[in-house]
Amino acid sequence: MHTFPKRVQAIIDGFDALPGVGPKHATRLALYLLDHKDLAKQFASDVESALAAVAFCKECQTVTETELCDICSDTRRDHATICVVAHVQDIEPIERTDKFNGVFHVLHGVVNPVEGITPDDIRTKELLARVKKNGVTEIIFALDATAEGEATVMYLTKTLRDSRLTLSKLARGIPFGSNIEYTDEATLSSALDHREKI
Repeated sequence: MHTFPKRVQAIIDGFDALPGVGPKHATRLALYLLDHKDLAKQFASDVESALAAVAFCKECQTVTETELCDICSDTRRDHATICVVAHVQDIEPIERTDKFNGVFHVLHGVVNPVEGITPDDIRTKELLARVKKNGVTEIIFALDATAEGEATVMYLTKTLRDSRLTLSKLARGIPFGSNIEYTDEATLSSALDHREKI
């Protein structure tokens, strides 16, 4: 069996640890970077620069280079309506629909008892703090149509039940088991328009 030098294997292992990248793809990526040194140096510099400059928005928990992200600092947005998503990459497809003018809250995961992920492991406390201080009137849950997404919605709904908020979730034109990130704009637009009260 062919083995790579330790430093090369470390790069392969790093790529392999990323979601959606398997061992073969990780090997191809690592060897490509080693074969294109200028690209590799620029890539490493960009990652290092991002790690130093990028933080989480103090309101919505998305990535930003300022205290507040572009959406949270936009006074034209409806700050009384929060769309709750699981991951940062879920914001973009919802924005592309042009159907939502509120703000977002990123949980950075969903409740998953099998993997030991509890509500305390995701950004639920930050959401509850926003609801208390910001005059929020509606929460829209835009979580993946999976058992874990539904469990997270159930937990948050139960927690927020007495807060007199309008709670809704995307209509299920989105097939069960699908990810928000990969759902097309037309389906998401319909789901937002026909969201269900909880």
